[in-house]
Amino acid sequence: MNATAPPVPPAVTWHDAECGGYSSDLPFWERFATLYGGPVLDLGAGTGRVALHLAARGHEVVAVDSDAGLLAVLRERARERGFKVEAVHADVRTLDLPGRRFPLAIAPMQLLHMLGGSESRRLALAAAAAHLEPAGLFAAAVLAEPLPPSGPTEGLPDVREVGGWVHSSLPLEVRVDGGAIEIVRLRQLVAPDGTMTEEVDVTRVDRLPAGVIEGEARTAGLNLVGSESIPETDEHVGSIALLLQRDEEGSA
Repeated sequence: MNATAPPVPPAVTWHDAECGGYSSDLPFWERFATLYGGPVLDLGAGTGRVALHLAARGHEVVAVDSDAGLLAVLRERARERGFKVEAVHADVRTLDLPGRRFPLAIAPMQLLHMLGGSESRRLALAAAAAHLEPAGLFAAAVLAEPLPPSGPTEGLPDVREVGGWVHSSLPLEVRVDGGAIEIVRLRQLVAPDGTMTEEVDVTRVDRLPAGVIEGEARTAGLNLVGSESIPETDEHVGSIALLLQRDEEGSA
């Protein structure tokens, strides 16, 4: 085996290692998919953590992501398992599926934190609203405030082995300031011949205090009709699922 070429693109394996094991929110999305019916519009679907879970339970899913590499993996996993998942390569801020309307759209894993500011979030919220049926629901996860203070983390590394290559992502530190959160990880890649490379990865996302999304969503024709808590785990802080409903007349 060529020790210089992992069999899977690094972005895919790191995504799976750092996000793929999270499951605390899955019963929530499954319950709402059952209540609202399908197809479900999954925004920021990645390699299919939520989309494949819903498809395995009989729900039709349209999965959207801006990363073509992640979507290619999602498509292959759905095909291998015989699941009905439509993968769409698109930016959630400019999503345009002509004639398509959904009873339920979801944004798991803090997608709204990752869009880079209020204007981008407004565009994404407007695009989501435009693809909802009248009275359809957009359910979006946001980090629960108040956040833990800045400091080192004590979690275990997220580890994945693919084709003899071991990927280890160790959370080192969380930095919280007035407007953003930075998650610092040590990524170590061990080749089949034992050669190890490593790098420090820093992910910066927006903080979203209470009321921010509610106000931005209102301008997109979405009204906050409720919220539910998603419990924290040893590796992940708690989240709040905001329930945003499009008005019955369908104006956005």
